[in-house]
Amino acid sequence: MTERRIGLIEFGKALNDSVSVPGLGELPGGQVSAGRATRGARARLIRNDRVLADNLRLGIMVRKKFFSSEVEPVSEVGFLKDIFVVVGRRDLGNGDALELYSDEEAPPDTSRQVGQAQVHAPYFDEITGVRLQVQQRGGVLRDGALVGLVRGGRGGGQPMRVLKLFGPAGPVPELPAGQHGTVLLGFQCEVQPMAGDALVAFDEPELEYLEHREGVAVTHGVNHLPDGTVVAAVEVPDVLKGNRLSVGSLVRVLRPAGTTFNERSTVVATGVRITSLAQHNMAVPVASGTGVFTVGLSRTDLREGDTIEAHIPAPGTPGAPPVLAPPPTLGGGPMTGPTPMGAAPMGAMPPGFPPPTGPQPTGPALTGPQPIGPAVTGPQAAGPGVTGPQPTGAAVSGPQATGAALTGGAPGSSGQLTDLNTAPPPDLARLPGMTPQRVAAAVELRRRQGGFADVEAFGVAVGLQPHEIVRLRARATTSRIQHHNTGVRQLDI
Repeated sequence: MTERRIGLIEFGKALNDSVSVPGLGELPGGQVSAGRATRGARARLIRNDRVLADNLRLGIMVRKKFFSSEVEPVSEVGFLKDIFVVVGRRDLGNGDALELYSDEEAPPDTSRQVGQAQVHAPYFDEITGVRLQVQQRGGVLRDGALVGLVRGGRGGGQPMRVLKLFGPAGPVPELPAGQHGTVLLGFQCEVQPMAGDALVAFDEPELEYLEHREGVAVTHGVNHLPDGTVVAAVEVPDVLKGNRLSVGSLVRVLRPAGTTFNERSTVVATGVRITSLAQHNMAVPVASGTGVFTVGLSRTDLREGDTIEAHIPAPGTPGAPPVLAPPPTLGGGPMTGPTPMGAAPMGAMPPGFPPPTGPQPTGPALTGPQPIGPAVTGPQAAGPGVTGPQPTGAAVSGPQATGAALTGGAPGSSGQLTDLNTAPPPDLARLPGMTPQRVAAAVELRRRQGGFADVEAFGVAVGLQPHEIVRLRARATTSRIQHHNTGVRQLDI
C-alpha cells in the first residue's frame, strides 16, 4: 500500500467559522485536529461518518494575520492551528472533516474524458495561485470538476480540481462549449501552465456517498494463528462513544508514523474482513461503544499499536456487499403476507455479513406420506435432548426423546449437530478447535455444572477463540439443562 495519511481538518472547531477573501468570497474555517495540513494534498470529505467525495485537492490555504483582519497564504499548518481552505466543494460546513492523504501510485481514474478547454493565458496571484483564461472547445467544464493539463498530447502532473469557475459576470456552475471563462486552480499545478495547453475534464460517477466509516480501534495484543488469521485485543477510546464494529465489515490497517502531536500513519493493508467479535466474554455480531473487545480478522500483518478502521463500501463501489438474490418461495409463487417488524425474509442475510459456514441442509423437499404418531406428552417432552422444532409429521416418543438422540451418526454430517451437553469425549474431540486438554476441561465442567447454556458459553468456558466459536456454531448445539453455571472466564490473548 502507498497511501499515507497526512492530517485531518475539522470544521466547526476554529475560532472563526469563515473569512472573506477578495476574489474568493467566504472561505470555511477549520482546525487541524490531527497531523498537519499541507497545501496540494489530496483530501476526502467526511460527513456524518460517510465519505462523500474523494480526490479533492487542498488547493488554497490562508490564515489570519496576527492582530489583523487580513489573511496570508501558507503552505503548511500544524496541529491545532486554524486554517481557511478551498478544495473544490462549496458545501463545507460545521461538522464536516477533510481527511488529508498522499498516494503517488494510486492516482484518480482518468480513463474517460468529458470535456476539453484551450488555455489562452495563465495568471498568478500570491494568495489565490494560478488562474487560467480558457475557451471551452468540447463538452462541459463544471465547477469542482476533476481536470488535468495536457501539453503536446502528454499529461502534466497529477489531476487537479477546478476550485472555482468564473464567467464574464462572475462565478458560474459550468462552462458550456464555445464559452470563455476563468478557471481557478490555486497551488495544485506541478507543471506551470502555458498558453496553448489543453485542460481536460474527466468523468466521475455520481454517487450519494463512497463508504460508511463504522469505527476505529487501537490494537493492544495480537495472536497470529497457524492458518494465517489473527485474533487481537483492541481498545476503543472513551471519546469515540458512537463507535461500532460489525462482523463482516471490511478493515484497513493503519500503522503510526509520527509523534504524539504530529501523528501520521500509513495504510499497510486493505480488504481485511472482521470474522468474529467478542464483548463481555461473549461472541457478538456487533460491538458498540467504547472499551476493550476481541476481534478476529482474516489474513493480515497486524502489529501491536496498529489502528483498524472498519468501513462498509457504498453500493456500486469496489468491495461493496453483493446484492442478495430474493429468498426461495413456497410452491413456486411469491411470498406474501406481513413479516415481523425488523425481521429479514427467509434466506436473507444482513448486509456486510459473511455467508454461513459449515454444512448446510441440502436435498429435495420431503414428499409422500410421513410417519404419523402420537404427540410427545409428559415429562419426556421437556427432556434435555429435545431442542428446536421437530420434523413435520414425525413422531417422537419413548427413549428417543433423550439427549443421546442428537449425537447419533458422524458429527459434522449434513444436518447433524453434536450436542455439547451429552456427546461423549470422542465426538467432542472432532469439533473445531477442540484439543485433548479442552475436551477434558469440557467434560469436567459439564459434570460440575450440569451442562452449558449455549454454544458460546461452551466455547468461552473451554478457551476457544472467537473465530473458533463461529465455526463451532455450524457443528454443535446444546440441549436444555435444568441448572447451569456457564463458568465464563475472561478472554485473554
